[in-house]
Amino acid sequence: MEEKQYDPYTGYEMKGEFQKQENDQNQDTEQEPSHGLTVAALVLGIVSVVLMLTCCCSPFAIFTGIAAIVLFAVAPKRNGKKEPKAVAGLICGIVSIIGTCILILIFIFNILLSDEFQSLLDENLQGIDRQEYQYDSYDEEHDDIF
Repeated sequence: MEEKQYDPYTGYEMKGEFQKQENDQNQDTEQEPSHGLTVAALVLGIVSVVLMLTCCCSPFAIFTGIAAIVLFAVAPKRNGKKEPKAVAGLICGIVSIIGTCILILIFIFNILLSDEFQSLLDENLQGIDRQEYQYDSYDEEHDDIF
């Protein structure tokens, strides 16, 4: 015999069809548990984007972005597809690596193209010419010693 179940709100007996529909809805809303590697890929991807945006820690974003990409590759597949959390970690990792490289290049070009750097470079190059001249004159004066 089938056990009778009662609706907790109304107190009426629940029919078999209603119970089956309710069970089907509960099964649809339940989420599958995430694998730890997919969550780690997502977390490292987000951390790499945050590190990219900070000036002092942006080189570390490359390492955390690479780690997120590796975890995406290692994370398990379910139903022939990677989990969305792992894909989000992959995207964040790629964005942080590319963004960090672009920011570093902009920083280097900004330094190289600044007027202050150009003036320091000109002063140092003129100083090298003077040092060579001084060495040549010193060598000619003390050539008899050797």
